[in-house]
Formats: sequence, structure tokens, C-alpha cells
Amino acid sequence: MYKAILFIVICFVVISCKKENYTTQPQISFLSITPSTWYSDNPSLTGPQLSFKLTDAEGDFGFQDTSISFVYIRLENDTLNPPDSLAFPNLPIPNKSNLNVEVSVDIATALPPPHFPRPFTDSLYFELYVKDFAGNKSNVIKSTTPFYFITP
Repeated sequence: MYKAILFIVICFVVISCKKENYTTQPQISFLSITPSTWYSDNPSLTGPQLSFKLTDAEGDFGFQDTSISFVYIRLENDTLNPPDSLAFPNLPIPNKSNLNVEVSVDIATALPPPHFPRPFTDSLYFELYVKDFAGNKSNVIKSTTPFYFITP
């Protein structure tokens, strides 16, 4: 009985000591798009926000001297055009090594122009990746929930 309890305690210790694997190549995972519905004539100054989780060993993202890193996004079914590049938001984190953050970017400029005839509702999915200052490209992710773009 004593050995079984000791074995279970050791298993819990080993599992709880698991460390995150941070790599030089950034890793991202999709979180959400809010709001999930957007009207083309929306007067808001900020557009819909796409959120993703980012991990990176060096954390070389954001603004640095004269360099800017970018978030690359495009509509999933638009393989003819290059992705739009959106400036990476500045990360107010003093120590960026072993970076593990949630990032949100405004995707209004990546939305398609309004369709004719109106009204029209389009279900959109996005592909997304990032590059750090060293030029390391992350994995490419796809949004998992539809984003509804409506032209009234």
C-alpha cells in the first residue's frame, strides 16, 4: 500500500513540474474573433479583433528601434492574393524571453470590400501567421469559428 501511494505522489510531482516548450520558431493558436458579426457600414473606429496565443523563446515581437514585426492574415479561400500585413501590437512586457501572451489585432483592413447586390452575408475564415524580428515564421493557423461579414 505504501509503495502505491508513493508511486501516485511521484506521478503527480512529475506531471506538475512539466515546463512549457518555448522554441525559436514562434508558435500560435487561434482563440477568437470578437465580435463574430460585422456590418460593412459600421462607424466604429476599431474593427473586429482576432485573438491568438503566441509563444516564443526569444520574444522578439512588437516594435524595436526601427523594426516592426508583422501579423500576416488573409481570407482562407483567397489563395491568389498575398496576405495582408498588420503591424504587430506593442507588447508592454519588460522581459520577453519565454514569451507566452495573448495577442489581439484589428482585422478591419483585411476584410473584403462590400458585395453587390445588397444585402449580402458572407461567412469568412482567416489564415494567420507571424514573423519575428529574426525572420522566423510561425505555424499557419486557421480561424475555427465563422466570422459573418454583412453588407446591409
